[in-house]
Amino acid sequence: MKKIVSLALCLVLVLPMLFANGQTEQAAQKVYTLKVGHASTTESTRHKALLEFEKYVEEKSEGRLQIEIYPAATLGNESDMIEAMKLGTLEMFTGGVFASQTPMLEIYLMPFFFPTQADLMKVSHSDLGKRIMASAEQYGIKMLAIGDGGSRQITNNAHPIKSPEDMKGLKIRTPPIESIIKSMEAMGASAVSIPYGDTYMALKTNVADGQENPLANIGDMKFYEVQKYMTMIDYQFHPEPIDMGLDMWNSLPADLQQIIQDGAWLYTDTQNKLRRDLNNHYYDMIVAGGVQVYKPTAAERDQFIKACNPVYKYFVDKGIFKQADLDEMRAIASK
Repeated sequence: MKKIVSLALCLVLVLPMLFANGQTEQAAQKVYTLKVGHASTTESTRHKALLEFEKYVEEKSEGRLQIEIYPAATLGNESDMIEAMKLGTLEMFTGGVFASQTPMLEIYLMPFFFPTQADLMKVSHSDLGKRIMASAEQYGIKMLAIGDGGSRQITNNAHPIKSPEDMKGLKIRTPPIESIIKSMEAMGASAVSIPYGDTYMALKTNVADGQENPLANIGDMKFYEVQKYMTMIDYQFHPEPIDMGLDMWNSLPADLQQIIQDGAWLYTDTQNKLRRDLNNHYYDMIVAGGVQVYKPTAAERDQFIKACNPVYKYFVDKGIFKQADLDEMRAIASK
């Protein structure tokens, strides 16, 4: 009888361990397919950097992670993809429409704040940057990394822009990003919100007089074919977040989470370098396309900066971030 009881006790202790080990082994063998959506073309710095992300993640995971990249808004516009990611029908996304990811991203978008890419990246790697990324979790998003989405220039078909006075009456296409809309309005233009993928046709058909984007985007999307003038103003440096749906992230084993996290910073570093290296290439492409380029003097640029000062107060008063956050960001960027 004692032998039977002892055997039963052993089974009670051993069976859960065997079951747990079986579950662990099954999880280790499971293959996860992650779809990554974005709105840029296959020639964009974004897509090229994602190819490096794909290679890294698949190799490091020994095939347990499979990456499928969907460029050029094939899965819908950026807002659609963000919502799909939150709902769990799309695993990953990279791109704009920042407030839908977390309103705190708007702090990166204050006009004329970052002089260089390196200044933006100081913030991304800081405690403030970590708090901004963590704030996306309340919206169902695991924000993995934040890189440089490019400094933005203004193009149009009406006339050269040398001062805020020249912006008056112009319809400037913007993404549905409030800081861009407020900046355009502060400088005197009317903002027309149009999806990124529809911008070329909107410019061609005069639905909008102009648009604002980094050189890489203007070249990649061939906006220079339907624009006459460009002002090199660098009025915003945009962040470039790469995200995963939070539920999907939480479902992954810890070792795969680490591979994806490391891959996200690799994506960021790769695209940052591509943007730096290709800026001259895209500038030459735009000029060769017949666009007349104007570079404001320091005094002229100061007029734009002063015109945009109310944008800062608007977001602080709205409670998107605090003045203390801005002061912290300025201190980090200036180190």
